[in-house]
Amino acid sequence: MANTAQSELLNHRLWNAYAKPQAYVPLEGEHIYYFPQGHIEQLEGSMYYGLDQQLSTFCLPEKILCKVMNVELRDEPSTGEMHANITLMPDHDQGEMFVEARRHTSLSENLLGASVMLSHHQLGVLSVASHALTTQCRFSVIYKPRCCLSLFIINVNKYLEAQNHIIYVGMRFMMAFEDEDFAERRFGGTVVAVGEPEWKSIEVEWDENSTLLRPNKVSSWEIEPSKRSIWSSCLRKLKKLVCCACL
Repeated sequence: MANTAQSELLNHRLWNAYAKPQAYVPLEGEHIYYFPQGHIEQLEGSMYYGLDQQLSTFCLPEKILCKVMNVELRDEPSTGEMHANITLMPDHDQGEMFVEARRHTSLSENLLGASVMLSHHQLGVLSVASHALTTQCRFSVIYKPRCCLSLFIINVNKYLEAQNHIIYVGMRFMMAFEDEDFAERRFGGTVVAVGEPEWKSIEVEWDENSTLLRPNKVSSWEIEPSKRSIWSSCLRKLKKLVCCACL
């Protein structure tokens, strides 16, 4: 048992040393939101903006509340690539709502059309998520920190904390990235547009040029509003509450 514990600890340290500075690995028993679109981006290695329509075809919500049942940190002997195999269980209430939505929707023709339009990765992720919600069964995802453009498993508290900030055009923020030496670098930027849905709904402009790959669309939980922007967000909330009270 002691050797097993030491091996797991060593594996965890190696994984963290290999992973991105901002990489997040959930713990067993933790509640998270799983974003299928982000999972597909990892598999395909590129951003895909048209998936919201396909989510509706499968009657899938944009995010799925899950409990983490198991986390295994692994490495590929042939490549040395490290990844986490994470087993998730969908929330029971969300599963019931999903099943109810499917009862009122004819999916056969829609799914047939979607299967033609979707890639192998897209169809696989959406089908697995749909089956897990329908049957309330566990499903596993593989998280590869070096291939992941954005984290697709988000801690519930982190997600809720991001919802406390009103994101608005002109808001200043900071965001962390990994440079060529695997060190963390922070870049500032400005929000130029806010759209829907939540995944990559914020369009941004960066303050400075860089050779690092940085997205022009991000999610609210990926950015850190500046202190001035936080105060501005609080004032906007207060103003909204005052206006509602006067009605």
